[in-house]
Amino acid sequence: MKLKTIFYLLFSLFFLFPPLVNAQSIVPDLDLTIFPPTAYLTVKPGTSLTHRIILKYEGTVRAKILPELVDFTTDGLTGTPVLQKPSQLDYIKLQNPDKQLGTPFVIEPGTQTELMLTIEPPLHAKQGEQPLSLILTAIPDTTVIFDGGSAQASGAVASNIILSVQNDFDNQADLRIEKIRLPKIVDSFSSINFKVLAKNIGRNAAAATGQIRLNHGWSGKELKHWYIYPDVILANSTRELRSLAQDPDSLNPNNDEIIFEKLNYKPPFLIGPYEVTVNLSSANQPNNTTHQRTQTIIALPLSIIGFLILGVSLYIFITKKISHV
Repeated sequence: MKLKTIFYLLFSLFFLFPPLVNAQSIVPDLDLTIFPPTAYLTVKPGTSLTHRIILKYEGTVRAKILPELVDFTTDGLTGTPVLQKPSQLDYIKLQNPDKQLGTPFVIEPGTQTELMLTIEPPLHAKQGEQPLSLILTAIPDTTVIFDGGSAQASGAVASNIILSVQNDFDNQADLRIEKIRLPKIVDSFSSINFKVLAKNIGRNAAAATGQIRLNHGWSGKELKHWYIYPDVILANSTRELRSLAQDPDSLNPNNDEIIFEKLNYKPPFLIGPYEVTVNLSSANQPNNTTHQRTQTIIALPLSIIGFLILGVSLYIFITKKISHV
């Protein structure tokens, strides 16, 4: 499968696991499912776009659903959404005649409803990428009274929307290597472990592509080689890169199991300089440029040196003790 296909698949899987904004609620009596869990939308200022969201309710009691549009950022490492304040974009509204953002509506058990979001950015709308979550919070349409108080269960699902407002539909992503988390010195009997943090300084989200290599500094011999997994990185955000031993372009998503491999190298003995080189670029971008960074780590027999120093120190200490007897 080519990266172009993977790119679009990733957007449908991008926020599959976060606990709060899950595609399905975890309260049994308020069994909500939402589709799509994530969508990437691009719209030109001065035009209109309609986005269809389906909410399926298989709970056991009648419920009230509160729809709210909320900004989010990512955690900077895994892509997990971190909800922020309610969105201030006034050009996004629910088109349904009987529903509006911020106002609860009733849904019956065993039914589903369509929510039609209309997005109409004006000509002067700020251009760029805006991550949004349509949060749907369900509360039973009944309240149980206990000693003068009330107790209500609630559940929530969310459909994440990465909205890009721009005059053209060109991919304007620009992925850079923000940091290689690699120590400067390591013990010869240890291993080389590192992580790579990427940042998107462009205007659009993009899937990462590229390779990571570990070479011995003296001989230049390649010791290990990884492929960068095409995770999506939102505009103006960072994400820790994941790696594979196999080329993702050669994987068949229907048959091949994706096995992530840690950025780790552990031979019996390390000595001298080692170089980590990362080549990173944005998938599906014409005339794409590759951003490269190399970082060096020195392997020294620190444990042996430590034992020698300890042995010499003990010898001097004992010799001095004996000389004073």
